[in-house]
Amino acid sequence: MAGLAALITPASVMALVLALWKLAADLRFTAEFPIGDGLFSHWQIWMAAGISLQSCAIVLSRYEKREDRF
Repeated sequence: MAGLAALITPASVMALVLALWKLAADLRFTAEFPIGDGLFSHWQIWMAAGISLQSCAIVLSRYEKREDRF
């Protein structure tokens, strides 16, 4: 479980980076976002994915620590 939580964390960071990139592209601070249309062309989707993935990683690491006590 700890290994899975360790792998989920970088995926969460990447989703949050994509959210910030899309938001910055919408504000014309950066280059155009590579996904132009569809569900994944919105920064809110990437932000929700990043937060969800990080929440899963936290829950998995807590579950791992709880099982170590028993």
